[in-house]
Amino acid sequence: MMKLCCILFLVCVTSAFAQPQATANGILFVYENETAKRVCIGADWNGWTPENLPMEKAEGIWRVVVNLKPGVYHYKFVVDGNWLPDPKNPARVDDNYGGFNSVFTVTESGTVKLEGYKTQPTVVSDDYETRGRTLYLNIIWHQHQPSYLDPAKDQLRGPWVRTHATKDYYDMAAMLAEFPDVHCTINLTSSLLWQLQTYYVERLSPFLTTGPTGKAAIDADNYFKKWSAKTDPWIDIALTPAEKLDSTARAHLLTNNWNAFGISPVMLERFPQYEALHEKPLDTFTTDDLRQLKGWFFLAYFDPDFLRGTGVSQRIGVDLSDLLREEDGKFYLNRPISEMDCNRLVAEAVKVCQAIVSIHRELMYDPEAGTGQIEVVTTPFYHPILPLIYDSDLAKVAMPDAPMPSRYHFPQDANAQVVRAVNFYEQLFGQKLRGMWPGEGSVAREIVPILSHNKIQWIATDIGVLSKSTPPNQPLYYPYFAEGDSATGVVVVFRETDLSDRIGFRYQQFAGEAAADDFIRGCLHYAPAEGETNRLLTVILDGENAWEWYQKDMDGKEFLRALYRKLSHLHETRQIVTATPSEYLRGNPSRWVPSHAPESLPHLTRLWPGSWIHANFDTWIGEDEENRAWEMLRRARMDLAVYFPEASAPKSERPKLDEKRQAIWDAYEAMYAAEGSDWFWWFGADQEVPTGDQPFDDGFRILLRTVYEKMRLAGAPVEVPELSPIIRK
Repeated sequence: MMKLCCILFLVCVTSAFAQPQATANGILFVYENETAKRVCIGADWNGWTPENLPMEKAEGIWRVVVNLKPGVYHYKFVVDGNWLPDPKNPARVDDNYGGFNSVFTVTESGTVKLEGYKTQPTVVSDDYETRGRTLYLNIIWHQHQPSYLDPAKDQLRGPWVRTHATKDYYDMAAMLAEFPDVHCTINLTSSLLWQLQTYYVERLSPFLTTGPTGKAAIDADNYFKKWSAKTDPWIDIALTPAEKLDSTARAHLLTNNWNAFGISPVMLERFPQYEALHEKPLDTFTTDDLRQLKGWFFLAYFDPDFLRGTGVSQRIGVDLSDLLREEDGKFYLNRPISEMDCNRLVAEAVKVCQAIVSIHRELMYDPEAGTGQIEVVTTPFYHPILPLIYDSDLAKVAMPDAPMPSRYHFPQDANAQVVRAVNFYEQLFGQKLRGMWPGEGSVAREIVPILSHNKIQWIATDIGVLSKSTPPNQPLYYPYFAEGDSATGVVVVFRETDLSDRIGFRYQQFAGEAAADDFIRGCLHYAPAEGETNRLLTVILDGENAWEWYQKDMDGKEFLRALYRKLSHLHETRQIVTATPSEYLRGNPSRWVPSHAPESLPHLTRLWPGSWIHANFDTWIGEDEENRAWEMLRRARMDLAVYFPEASAPKSERPKLDEKRQAIWDAYEAMYAAEGSDWFWWFGADQEVPTGDQPFDDGFRILLRTVYEKMRLAGAPVEVPELSPIIRK
């Protein structure tokens, strides 16, 4: 299968003093700085987490050697917190933030070339040299949003469930229908699904109608009567004439941490008129500017298929091509956005939201029948770091010297988070839940019985956890049976970090065809030789945020379609067969997938307590801000246990309650939501977001305040404590 197209082409830059350099032990990096106190490398191969790759200093020179497979790599030195390109590497590419990344290539022979990019026509083939027997490939796309709910207002504080629904959640599933031989797993977190269904599908669908132009519309008058300020603020703003927007609405559009310019610079550049509004002084905005802005905030977050009226857009009739024209990869309005257009964009967003669960159900893999393409899984309900909810002292195993908060030990909450997720999933999808991606790939031997008791057959985490588990030094390309207490166990698959991070970080600078070619070649290195045991190679990554940064490939669509096309061809040749974990375990003879019974798999006697980041929990515990948040969480949970020791029933079994029981129920719900990982992700200095961490601090304290307010409503003699901001100014 040959095709002529325009892809990435590499041009070599040479220098006698250039680096990095290939050595017998790996790729050597050197940085000369006598006064620096700490030097690390942040790179696409380590997820841009410099703490994971410190350099060692000797006589004023910092060095580190890294083992890397063939491919193209981006990196920077992080010198005492400052991100700098390599002064000894002349090959650089735009880093999306007004600076540059250093770049190099490791060749198939293991040499290093310093290379830049230019566009050049070349021949691309879907045919690849056979390296061994069939490789089974397990691709897991992770889709997650934290709970943005303000319980007191019954309103979502952020629009991000909806924006990613229209940009990612529908098309990531729907495009697979074009490639029936490709099977994937999609993880839809419970917190995402619950917000999607409750605050968009249920509350807005009854008001979906047809407008005077024959396009989809929202019956705004009746919507406002029923659900005003009860979805997310930008829905009401879009349905309100611009001249009637008050100061609160203007702040949501222009100045709040989360505002209508909450979009990556790569995406923004594709909409020059939107970009012009971004560059305009805020005090000069006219009423019409506000109208254009509120429309663009919806429009730019639609998948490009919807903007073009192509591909997956035709399945659900969401075609916005009459509003835009595309020129040289950029979109321009055919006419200024009107109030009617803003109303229509809300309606089209609702149509996409309505279709998300249904497209996953339509393509859902049935292990017993061997039909379908997508194994749909979920996480514990509010996306907690489950081992830390079970027992926060588990963090000490990998972090013995880190300062820790008082022990948070509520195994019953860990179980409740899993029970809620299982019940909600089965209610929504009508099928038993077989697999689970624990929040942030966080696992430990201690939580295995909870998962096993709830009929979870397999879970996934990162290779770093495998390397520290017992027995150690096991290969990553097999599933393992992880033993827990009480003779329980689950199958665990482990993420191949490099290939996963290539998609998440490295391919941002690639053309789609080149990225797909590089990925396939990386996979084929794992093909088993004749006579070897079957291998299941696992690739796991975020299925939404990565595409916002693809500079040469809008929303990653060219890459994904090229990848699925290549995998379809390799399925025919049996070089690579995509398989979901349940499919691999049970077998599917119609697709040449033999069964692999859990008891026949290699066993792990001790599953290391860690996550997919650093094989520990240092992103969520150990820093001052994080530890103070854990202390606040523990105090609220202890107070709740004193007055109302019984937990509420699972969400899908919610009975009719009197006022007191309802308040207890709501207190527990707020408590479980506060146990979510996302607040702790942003606390501390190890994670930053351009829009600021404050909304997450506010959200965490709103939930804790709700716990106390609901306890008081239920009759507990408690006062709402002073919940001071956690994030230090």
